[in-house]
This record gives sequence, structure tokens and C-alpha cells, in this order.
Amino acid sequence: MDLVTLAQIVTAVTNGFFVIVLAAGYYFTWRVSQQTLREMREQRTAMGRPLVIVQEDYDGLPELDVTIRNVSEGAAKDITFEFSAPIENSGGFVISELPYFRDGLDFLPPHGEISCYWDDLDALIPYLKEKDLGAGIHVIVRYKDLSGTPYESRWRLNPFLYKDTRLVKRKGMADLVRAVEKLHRPSGS
Repeated sequence: MDLVTLAQIVTAVTNGFFVIVLAAGYYFTWRVSQQTLREMREQRTAMGRPLVIVQEDYDGLPELDVTIRNVSEGAAKDITFEFSAPIENSGGFVISELPYFRDGLDFLPPHGEISCYWDDLDALIPYLKEKDLGAGIHVIVRYKDLSGTPYESRWRLNPFLYKDTRLVKRKGMADLVRAVEKLHRPSGS
């Protein structure tokens, strides 16, 4: 075999190898783009990733509420809750046994919220101390977006954070409504 023939064979093999590498590169690029398009379509269908939280709502201190919130632009479905200890008020009412906690929620829209009165802080703190819940109650929330992708988040309810809080009583809309109603009452009532 002469040198020219050998060079032609090497060139043909190299060109064939180059074509195979290019074809594989195009194939994998196409696969990645298809996967990206599918994920983008699922995200658009799901309206984004939901984020469902469970928190103690301290807006009305010294009264506390337990609130479930979807703080995202994406809807959540098939929502379930798991508690490290029952959420109880000082009267013994078990809030975590309410149907939406016990059985879960089918759906929570973006920025949707469900609140339940928990207790007055001055009564709740000693009750939780008695139950040895000084570290709070841990909540695991499991849910899915509209395309069925599962998520899980973990939260801690800890009313002890607000113990000995020096509360500032601010006037709100309810106070304004009461004042206006007072103005419109007949003088004899």
C-alpha cells in the first residue's frame, strides 16, 4: 500500500468519525431543547412553582392565628400536612384535627389563604410549656403543582417567639368603622 492510498483511507475514516460526532452533537442538542420546551410548557400550565407555608399569624397579637398560605404565583393541589405534635389551644381544642389539616386540601390558588384562630398568647404559652412544646411544633407540607410535580416544605410554629412582646396598639380600620358608627347613632342610644 502506497502513502497516497493510506492518506486517503485515513482521511475517509477521519471524515466519517467527524460526521458521526456532529450527528451525535446535533441529536443531544435536539433532545435537550425538547426537554427544555417540555419543562417550559409544564411551567406555563402550572403557572409557576407553588410555595405553601403554615405559620402563626401574629398580626393581631396577643391573639394568634394559624394560617396556611400559598405565597407564590403557582396554584397548589393535593396538599397534606404532617405535625410533630397536635396544634391545640389552651382549652384543649385540637386545631390540627380540623378537616383541612386532617384530610388535606384539594387546591389552594396563588396567594390563597386559610386562617384559624389559635389562642391568646397569655393563655397559650403556659399551655404549650406544660405540653413540653417550647421548641415549637414542626409542620411538613406536601403538595403538587398543576402539572403534578411534587414539592415539600417544612415550617415551625413557635409562639414563644412573641412571649413578653411589648405590644403597640395601633388604630386600624375596625376602629375607624366603630367611630363612624358611633357618630351616626341617635343621641339616646
